[in-house]
Amino acid sequence: MRQKVLEHIRRQVLASYAAIAAEFDVTRQNPWEEFRHFEAFVRHGGRVLDLGCGNGRLYEMAKPKEVDYLGVDHNSRLLEKARARFPDARFELADMMDLRLPEEAFDNVFCIAAFHHVPSKELRQKVVDDIYNALKPDGIFILTAWNLFQPKYLKPLVKAVLSFVLHFGFKYAWNDVWIKWGGYPIPRYYHAFLPAELLSYFSDKRWEFEDFYFTKKGNRVSFWRSFNLVLIVRKK
Repeated sequence: MRQKVLEHIRRQVLASYAAIAAEFDVTRQNPWEEFRHFEAFVRHGGRVLDLGCGNGRLYEMAKPKEVDYLGVDHNSRLLEKARARFPDARFELADMMDLRLPEEAFDNVFCIAAFHHVPSKELRQKVVDDIYNALKPDGIFILTAWNLFQPKYLKPLVKAVLSFVLHFGFKYAWNDVWIKWGGYPIPRYYHAFLPAELLSYFSDKRWEFEDFYFTKKGNRVSFWRSFNLVLIVRKK
């Protein structure tokens, strides 16, 4: 993917979240049902990094474990909401694609519904490698991504395939899709992961696979019925 295209995608993601921040926050007030799957992996008193933290709602799940929590997001408006709601937690404005994380600093790293906004194989691999380096040995990384292979996303998926063909694969991948939030005019970029592709970023020489499954409203289901892909890996 060309640098010009990468920069366009990053600007669009920033602009789209800036536009929808207030409404997005309203829809993210309650704990996500999948959070109950993750509680057992949070180490008591450990250091937790939440990449793409949004309004910080993950902290509510981790707080009973008395963790040292750091939430990172590229949207200042959502971070304002997070700081107001959770004044005892730390939040920083930054982009996960440009982070300089301390080595072996965190017991847990979460990336909930954010990795699908990272464009290009190279950048996605960089993010995964940065997280690997930031985790302590035996640390746990939990990642979720939307399953965009659902009937309601058929139209943007078809458009993505047509764009791939028309540009001979030089602009976007066949599964790079653009989806609007409600009536807002700025679409958000998503990479639509198939299971094998998501797993390809995690070498079994570096990672031990704890679990990989698919969910719908908090329940495990087959991929084709699911809303989310969930991956839990441990640093070797």
